[in-house]
Amino acid sequence: MKTNLKYLLSIITVALSALCGHATGSLPQDTVYFYGTWNQMLDMEPMTTLLNPYVEIYTPFELFIGSNDERVNQTIRENGFVAVSLGDSIWFANSDYLQYEFTGDVSSFTNFVPVFFNERIAYLVYPSQLSVKEMLMGESESENIDYYYIDFKYKNVKKVTHNYLSKLLEDYHDLKVRYEGMKDYKKRNIIEYFFIEYVNRATQDYMRPSITEYIE
Repeated sequence: MKTNLKYLLSIITVALSALCGHATGSLPQDTVYFYGTWNQMLDMEPMTTLLNPYVEIYTPFELFIGSNDERVNQTIRENGFVAVSLGDSIWFANSDYLQYEFTGDVSSFTNFVPVFFNERIAYLVYPSQLSVKEMLMGESESENIDYYYIDFKYKNVKKVTHNYLSKLLEDYHDLKVRYEGMKDYKKRNIIEYFFIEYVNRATQDYMRPSITEYIE
């Protein structure tokens, strides 16, 4: 699961803009796929689909998906879908599901938020507030992104801070030593780099349990 986040977010933005522009019903091939379990997501077997959806884009990290038919919207709300996909590569997790099933850093999520996953690991991305130092240095909001690791074993979602990253890297000692040896190990770009290194290592680790072992 190699991830260039800025590239993926640009693809998400383009896809959502196209979907939103076509949501009037003129192009029936515009479809959102709904998934009720992680097994369905991994197998690419949606529970249901929605043609010509109504899409309201708040940011590339947050969107509302619904229908002009309130009965359909009610079904979406009551079924508690785990996630939706646009095609086979752009995925959003349902914040209601996250807040119901997991503890930890989930209270700020709303609507549907980007999720990246494979059979061994899953994480979310979401914007965060700029620190005072970042504001003084003029860092743009587009760079202000946090990663959230989904821990299926302990039913917990945690923001990937420098402390939490060190804990995750205990599984791979060489990465932990490299990370903690970095002078600027608390900076966002360093945290991002080593977290993605962790994701790639975990993805290739055939001794690592599948996330399906921890879910019903």
